[in-house]
Amino acid sequence: MEETCGGCRFFKAIRERDDGRLGECRLSKVMGVFHENMRACASFTRAGVDIPETTTHPGGARRVPTAAPAHASRISSGTLAAALTHLSAEQLRAVLVDALALASHVAMADLGRGWSSAELQLWPRDEELKPKNLAMDALFHKLVMIRDNLRVMEQKINSHEHLQDAEKLDLQRQVSLAYQAVLRFATGFLERSTGDGPRGEAADLLRTLRDEVERQSFSVRPAAIGERWSGGEARYVREGETVTESLDLFFHRLAVVKDRLMGLEALLGAHPHVGPDEADAMCAYIRRCYGSLTSFNVLFRDREDYFTSAR
Repeated sequence: MEETCGGCRFFKAIRERDDGRLGECRLSKVMGVFHENMRACASFTRAGVDIPETTTHPGGARRVPTAAPAHASRISSGTLAAALTHLSAEQLRAVLVDALALASHVAMADLGRGWSSAELQLWPRDEELKPKNLAMDALFHKLVMIRDNLRVMEQKINSHEHLQDAEKLDLQRQVSLAYQAVLRFATGFLERSTGDGPRGEAADLLRTLRDEVERQSFSVRPAAIGERWSGGEARYVREGETVTESLDLFFHRLAVVKDRLMGLEALLGAHPHVGPDEADAMCAYIRRCYGSLTSFNVLFRDREDYFTSAR
């Protein structure tokens, strides 16, 4: 049986439409109102199964207290304070400027043509196991096609006669987040380390903190990386140069893309001024985006987190 939100015990119907029910998640896993036919998240639970304990956050929002995924590094306040305390005022300013630039993607290096002939190698933690290889040109093509599908869908949003301009801007915000996530997925490996020493340590901690903040903003619980891959390496190999990064960091950027697309799909599918047929037509472009990323399903721990173009 297909796992959709409407079949989950945490789904709470609040409104009926011709194409089905709209509702809220009792675990607040997805923000706002969404359709019962939306693909279920990792907290999907059928009737008759014990409900896990939840915690209440300020404002009354209830969330599932789940442990951080294996790929999630959490920075303690003490560790961050100690790293920043050892910086001079000038070093602290430079670290914060770098962190803000990364957050706004100002500091991204150009890809140019130099990386098109390169190869992406995803190595498991145990290097005796076979890596997954993908030509960078093929990866770039996938990402360009995703952005192209989002662009066409955005045009349909902009020309929708029943949406007010403020509503269009709300949807465009989510589209922009998806654009941004795709761009960072493509170029994140070019984020260079500041180097050794106190400044480099502080910069690395702030990057990790940025990733932690992103996970906290996810619409659904972050997907987990498979055990064989956690602790592995992503290698970008071209003639005369190899850039390496943690496979956990690579997977985090992939998870951000997935979450931004799912958030957009949920907003469109449940929008009160977008008809069911119109929403389905728009979301078809998002499903095409999922289809472009199925090459990376091997990295996910749980099959329900796989990218799929099926509705």
